[in-house]
Amino acid sequence: MTTTRSDGPGGTVPITGVTGGSEGLAATYAAVLALASTYDAAGNRMRVWAGLGARTLANGDLVESALLSPLTFGEAEAAVLVATTGPEGILVESLGWETDAILIRVTVRVFQETDDLVHATFEGVDYLVGRALGFTLTASLPALLAAGVTVGPLAYLVWQQLPPAVQQQLRDDGAGAGDALQDWLADHPELLQHLVNGGGGLLDGLWDGATPGLPGGPFGIPSLTPDTESAAGLLAALYGDDPGFTVHGTDLATPAGGTQPGSLADLMTHLDQANQLSDGLHPENNGTVEIQTIDDGHGHVRHIVYLPGTDDMTTLPWTQDGDVRDMATNLQLIHGQDNAYLQGILQAMHEAGIGPDDPVLLAGHSQGGMEAAAILSNGSDYHVTHVVTAGSPTAQVDGFPPGTHVLSLENHGDVVPLLDGEENPDSPQQVTVHFDDPGSSIGDNHSLSHYTNGAAAVDASDDPSIREQLQSLQDDGFLGGSSGQTVSSQVFQVTRHP
Repeated sequence: MTTTRSDGPGGTVPITGVTGGSEGLAATYAAVLALASTYDAAGNRMRVWAGLGARTLANGDLVESALLSPLTFGEAEAAVLVATTGPEGILVESLGWETDAILIRVTVRVFQETDDLVHATFEGVDYLVGRALGFTLTASLPALLAAGVTVGPLAYLVWQQLPPAVQQQLRDDGAGAGDALQDWLADHPELLQHLVNGGGGLLDGLWDGATPGLPGGPFGIPSLTPDTESAAGLLAALYGDDPGFTVHGTDLATPAGGTQPGSLADLMTHLDQANQLSDGLHPENNGTVEIQTIDDGHGHVRHIVYLPGTDDMTTLPWTQDGDVRDMATNLQLIHGQDNAYLQGILQAMHEAGIGPDDPVLLAGHSQGGMEAAAILSNGSDYHVTHVVTAGSPTAQVDGFPPGTHVLSLENHGDVVPLLDGEENPDSPQQVTVHFDDPGSSIGDNHSLSHYTNGAAAVDASDDPSIREQLQSLQDDGFLGGSSGQTVSSQVFQVTRHP
């Protein structure tokens, strides 16, 4: 764990944790297993050498020399046997190296299986807690409705008789309770994460609780949604089949469109500008993505694709419209499904002229980061080498190709990265950086201004896993800049077919 601080625009921002990457646990396991393979190879070579000693003693010329000098032949024979097959010879030594290799592999396996057991235990507990909660809510619904019918009118009459000052005080107390709840969620993110992780159990409990006296739920049809991914898939199915998408170019531009980002903080600032193209004041631009092309002037180009997050969080199955970045897409991503936004991004990359061998960095906020992780994990026709996510749940993907780089930023108090119900796995490809830049509310904690401050702390960090990620971004020409290069930008809009 690191505690790097950076005096960014938002003040001093501490990095509270770093997992994964070149110095992460998974990379350490891989390095230790590679050491075991080295021990194995050394043992094999030693056994070959031991056999060479026996073949040397059987050499015809050497055997014939025994007649001429039996004493020295005997001494030579004894020395060779001691060095090769004797109690301290190379053959016995090879067994020690083989034993060390076995012990190393067993130790790593024990650690890995212990990690898996702990993870499986939490999965089971979260499911059971969610199921119990869902069952209780549904089974208690008739009683709650009856209480509402009888108590509700009485409470309304009492409210009408209260003095205005008392009514206002109660309203203020209610607002204070809401603020307190937000503060509690921000201070206890792990509890919310466990609640989300039990989402499958919650749906199963709600279904079974509808008929508490009959096993199997309504109509005798059992519900089985064992995890968050399957629960998201069940909810996504309510939206029906994705009707397709359309991609078209626009005349929109960002202030930094013609400038290569010099640092991770610059990249976040640019991503924020792309986000603002479709802010609340410009809903007609929902679904816009920006593609920046960097040409070094020597025939080499690379591209940065900026992917904003959700435009409409309130979309219901019967209100779905042309906004491709909506709640349905979030559910599809958690479930690991293909979706219109993902396909629209790939089509925009094609229309931007990105070649199959051009290096590509995908930088995304919230849902945009989920899409970036999914594209890299699933594979595509493009040479995606790097992904940077800000406030994005990514634990649902099935890992990333060897040699790629994923840098994920998560702000303490931002609940959105928790909506996959899991911590990001420790892998050599992905580095997850947790930092603490508190905002005025849960919603504000998710804003890119805080992720820009966190990125500044990452730029200043000396953590080796972070440094390796940043160095790779610079070496591949995504961050930094050099003389003689040109930078251009195109903005596309992806919309869902009505």
